[in-house]
Parts: sequence; structure tokens; C-alpha cells
Amino acid sequence: MTTRFAITGPRAWANESFAISEATQTRYCVMHGASCDAAAHYVFIDADYLDANEAVVKGQLLKAGVRLARLLDAALMN
Repeated sequence: MTTRFAITGPRAWANESFAISEATQTRYCVMHGASCDAAAHYVFIDADYLDANEAVVKGQLLKAGVRLARLLDAALMN
């Protein structure tokens, strides 16, 4: 079974990661209109932060594993 995220390319992966960085729960940046500006402080990773972002991290790791496997399959078949 091929999943949609496995057949996309690096540009889509980068856009997906950027969209995650813009999400309020990641606290990576502060949105000012369409601009994702650096937060004025460091992100403090506490239990609440981990709880809020655990699903995102697990999903990204799953996608990375599938994408890497696909790239290795393609590279080693040639």
C-alpha cells in the first residue's frame, strides 16, 4: 500500500514542515499576517508542550521512515 505522503517530493515535504512550524502549538514562530517571524524567546519544552506536539512528531517520524525507505528502494534498484 502506497500512502499519499510517500509519493510526494522534497518540495512538498518542506512545505509540510513549514506549515507545521507555523502552527500555534509548536510555538516556533509568531504569525504577523503571512509572515512567520521568530519568537522573541526560546521555546520551553515542558510536559504540556510534549503532550500538544507528540502526535505531530510521531507522524513526521513515520512519514520520514516511509519516505527514506522509498528513496532507498529507488536508489538500490538501479
